[in-house]
Order: sequence, then C-alpha cells, then structure tokens
Amino acid sequence: MHHAHRAAAALAAAGLFMTAVAVPAATALPPAAGQVVGGTALAADESKGEKVKYYVMKTSPDGEPEFLFQIAQRYLGDGNRYTEIFDLNKGRVQPDGGTLTDPAAVLPGWVMQLPDDAEGEGIEVGVLPAGPAGGAPSAGASPDASAAPSVPYYVIGKTKKGETEYLYLIAERFLGDGERAREIFKLNKGRVQPDGGVLTDRDQVEVGWVLQLPEDAKGKAVKHGPLPGPTAEPSASASSAAGGADAGAQGSVSPSWVELVLIGLGVLALVGAVGFGVVLVARRLRGREEPFDDSLLRTDTSASWMVDRALRVLLASCEREGIEVPGVTGVFIEGGAMRLRLASPASPAPDPWVANEDGQSWSAPLAKLQSAPASEASTAQFARLVTLGMAETGRVLVDFVRARGVISLDGPTRARHEVLRRWLGELTGNPWSNDPRVVMVGNGLPQAEQAEYLSAIEQVIPELGVGDGGVLVLSQAPSVTQQDLLAARFADPRFTWVVIVLGESSSAKWRIRAGDDGWLRSGFLPDVRYTEQTAVRRAGE
Repeated sequence: MHHAHRAAAALAAAGLFMTAVAVPAATALPPAAGQVVGGTALAADESKGEKVKYYVMKTSPDGEPEFLFQIAQRYLGDGNRYTEIFDLNKGRVQPDGGTLTDPAAVLPGWVMQLPDDAEGEGIEVGVLPAGPAGGAPSAGASPDASAAPSVPYYVIGKTKKGETEYLYLIAERFLGDGERAREIFKLNKGRVQPDGGVLTDRDQVEVGWVLQLPEDAKGKAVKHGPLPGPTAEPSASASSAAGGADAGAQGSVSPSWVELVLIGLGVLALVGAVGFGVVLVARRLRGREEPFDDSLLRTDTSASWMVDRALRVLLASCEREGIEVPGVTGVFIEGGAMRLRLASPASPAPDPWVANEDGQSWSAPLAKLQSAPASEASTAQFARLVTLGMAETGRVLVDFVRARGVISLDGPTRARHEVLRRWLGELTGNPWSNDPRVVMVGNGLPQAEQAEYLSAIEQVIPELGVGDGGVLVLSQAPSVTQQDLLAARFADPRFTWVVIVLGESSSAKWRIRAGDDGWLRSGFLPDVRYTEQTAVRRAGE
C-alpha cells in the first residue's frame, strides 16, 4: 500500500509544480472574451450567461438509453424527482435541434439542466450549452436545415460480443455488401455527431453516433427522417475558432522563454511521476497472489431503483382495482417499456399495465411507471428477483424462487465466480431484497463477507424451513439422499430458499452456463451478457 502512496505523492507534487508554473504563464495569455483591455471590451461570448449544473445524456455501457428517472436517482437521490429535470428542460432546443417534450423521449448528446442540489460524477458546471435559438438552425447550418429531408439512418450500437459496431458490419447488415462501407463513410465524413465527435476515420466510430445510409438500405433497425445531430460543418467552426484566437492574440504579450521552459519542465515532471506510479503499481500487481475476492458486491443501483418503483406501481395498481397481485416469473425491460412474465395468466390488467392476448404477460411504458402512484407496501414477494444480464432487447430479471429446485451454474471457474458474485449482490442488495441468510457449503467457493461457510450440507438442511428463506450455495451437486431432502423442502410452496450448485447437476431444474465470452446461456431464457451488468473487479487486475 505504501507504494501506491508514494506514487500518489509523486503525482501530487507534479500537479503542484504544473500549477506553480501555469499561473505566471497565464498572465501572458490573451484576455478572455468580455474582458476590458485598454478601455475596449472584447467580443462577449456565452460565458456571460448564468452558470448552472447540467448533464450530457449518454448511452449507458450496457447499450440501454438513459432515462430521466435514472439521472434523478443518480444525482438527486430520488428517481421521482425526474419531473424537476423535465420541467427545467421542457421545450428547450437541444444541440441536435430536437426539443424535449416527453420525459421518456431523450437522446444521447442532449443537455439536461439539473437542480442546484444535484451532486455526483459526470455533472458539468457552466453556461448551459444552447441549441439553435428559438428552434432556428444554428450558425453554419444550411438555410433549409429546419426542413431537412427524410433520409435512412442508423444509430451505432454494440455487437453481441459487446464491441462497437463498425462500418463494414453495418454495410453488410443493411446493404448486403460490407465493401459498401466506403459509401457510408463518404455520406457521414466530417459531420458533427450528437456527442460532438466527428467521423474522420472509417475504423473509428462510437456507440450512439448517427450514420446516414444509402437510399437502398434495408432492415428493421434502419430509421427514416431528418438526420439527428448538429449540422454545422466542423471545418467552419474550426476556422472561426482559429480566427477568434488570432484576433484575441493581437496586442497581447507573448510568453517569455523562461515561462516556456518552466512549463516544459512541469510537463516532464508530470510524465515522470506518472511513469513512476505505473511501474510501482505494475510491480505490486505482479508480485501479488491474492485469492479471488468476491466480497465487493456492487449492483447497478439506477436500474434497480427503476425496477423497484415499477414493482411498487404494480402493487398500487392491484390494490386500487382490488385484485390479487400476480406472481411474476420474469421482468424484461424492452426499449421504453417493461414487460412482466406472469406465473399464471391474468386479464385484464390494471392501469397503466396492459395484458397481452393470452394474459401471460403485462406491459407498461417506463414513462408511465415513473409517474404512476406507487405503493409503500412490502415487496417481499419479489425478494428473489435477480438481474441475469442484458439480452438484445434489454435487461432480463428472473425470480429464482420459481425454479422450485436446484439451479446449476456451470462454466469456467472465473466466469461462474463472477456470475455468482453478481447474483449474491442482487439477492442481498436490491431495494426489494429482504437481507437473506447466505450459506456456502464445500471447498473452492469464493469468499463473500455476508456468507456463512460450512463443510457439509447436512449441517444446514435441518434449518432450511419456511419463512424468510435464504441462499444456499453448494460447491458440488448433492447426492441422491441430499436431493430427496431438498425435494421435500421445495414441495412446500412457502419454501423460498434459493439453492445454487457451482458446476453440473443432473437434478437441477434450471441449468445455466457462464462463458468466458461474457454470455450467460440457459436454453429456456434469451442469452444475456452478464459482463456489462455491473462494475467488476477481477483477480490479478
């Protein structure tokens, strides 16, 4: 640990040195816009506006669009305060020319002003970046930008392996020929993207970028309409910026050679400190032999709180209609909606839910679930609802109690340990969890701070009764006798223990395999990617 402290001290020293040399050098730089020099005011820019807190909407790592509910939960501590964010930004023209009119319809690159008490990493403080005033095209835009033609376009996402889609793949998918990637490149080269980036290299694209496609592009994911994104040409902006810089520099005092030398020495010191720190950390990691540590259980809190509120809306809507709350076997977040897979068919569904034709599923828009009344009643019936990961359509959660038997988790040791860690984090840390008892039986199991460790299953079977239940993790499949004992417990519908076997088990009701490629496969559920579900700390990294 002292090595890390030394590295940090070196970085801090370099930072102080850079600050010391930057201050005198800054006095020789051109004055800022709006500053008075010799009785003459320089051209003012947007810096004269009021400084506020704001956030630039992004695409989350798992590929899902961000929602105002998540932003409110993350930065205001209460997802229900999304209405305040909506009120602050409603009707304001965004950088791409769009306008916020629906709290559920936001796009990457849009700028959301936040209430003054917002806190957290990712918040910007400054003058709110403005879109075209009054909805008019921004400077540099074509005269008919407000009546832009409808064109086919595609928003870049990720492949099944979690990699950013590239132009060859997109051309192959929508044009039937990967070699036509050069046509897509020509159509989009130099255009400013919603996040401010610019396409200049066919091999350098980002998730969320908007690509105009040739007219013959076909496919379900191809959209048609005015092309989203800034329309100003980057070259014009660059020229204006350069011209402004040249104009501002006239009459200013150039930095002296002494100041330039000091700045150079500061840069060298900073680079040296960074290199020193990297070497120390690398040596420390190479010499460390720690067991795989599964004590850090971190769940995606924004998504969990969104699901929790939806479950409470379900309770409230059933209470209001005087109907029994249905059993939920799975929860699927599909784009801007949530779908509940029910244990038994039920129809009709209470507002805002809508039952499908056979009553096996209920669905509702996420926007309505954010604003509908929520119940404060216990969510204990959902206590074993666990996020498996991300399918192609969105997040997938399953109620482990519905297995009514052993769940086997097979695959390489590292992969299944990671998945188990996530499951335990969900089972013990979700808002609807009820702090279950966690018991580990056998050798070679990951260390979890909240778990009890026993050597034989017989030590815990007498304690597996009805009530609050818990989680039992076995390092190997139970014997025939142990299977019979467990089967007798599962026969009681009030039994809510979850039993997980790490490895193959012929008696398992659910068989799930974790792959080193980050995918979780079961055969009865859609394949999901578990590696993008939460932040992970890997052994030896």
